[in-house]
Amino acid sequence: MGLKLNRKKKRHLLLSFIYRADKLILLKDRFKLKLYLDLEWIFNRLSHEYSFKIYRSNNHPNRIFSGDYILKTINSTDNILDLGCKQGDISKIISSKAKRVVGIDYNQKEINKAIKVYGETENLSFICSEAYEYLEKTEENFDILILSHILEHIDNPKEFLTKFSRFFKKIYIEVPDFEASYLNQYRFNIDAQLIYSDADHVFEFDRKELKELLSSCNLVIDIEEYRYGVQKIWCSHKS
Repeated sequence: MGLKLNRKKKRHLLLSFIYRADKLILLKDRFKLKLYLDLEWIFNRLSHEYSFKIYRSNNHPNRIFSGDYILKTINSTDNILDLGCKQGDISKIISSKAKRVVGIDYNQKEINKAIKVYGETENLSFICSEAYEYLEKTEENFDILILSHILEHIDNPKEFLTKFSRFFKKIYIEVPDFEASYLNQYRFNIDAQLIYSDADHVFEFDRKELKELLSSCNLVIDIEEYRYGVQKIWCSHKS
């Protein structure tokens, strides 16, 4: 959604105050840049956290955008495993089209919330288990693996993808986009401490790095999109 604005903008009092205060702060430019980058990170994070107070998780724009993007590619005949499903928001959205969706997470509290909010139906169920153990034991065959904001938390994403990909025809991967803004390049250059998008992240993938990772796992990109600060990629096995 874009905007068309008047060339002359209304005065914003807080913006005016900060610009004036900046002139009074006698610090080196490099220090100021680091300070403002840290503040941008902090306020960006706070804004995101407060957005979940305004929207319910099941109708949050982030969930809806991701769900709609996934729905474009899945078919009504697909059996899908949503790995690390948490409270099941994405699982519920894609169950409106897929033949069957299993949301799986090792956190029992999250699974309990998913069942409480969405319930379980003929084509939607939630399981608390380690995903690999479940796949080794189940007789159910899956077509698609959903990895929505999972890879960035994994210590060895190559080993993880190689281990799991053999069970599926297609994999959907969604991770934060390190190149969503040039500000991250500034942070990298000045060795900023606040350069991650979540404290639990092990990796912050740039686009080239993620593509190289997939290639090394014998996966090829079928569809890709870079929007709203995330990388969305559909991939499958190389022929």
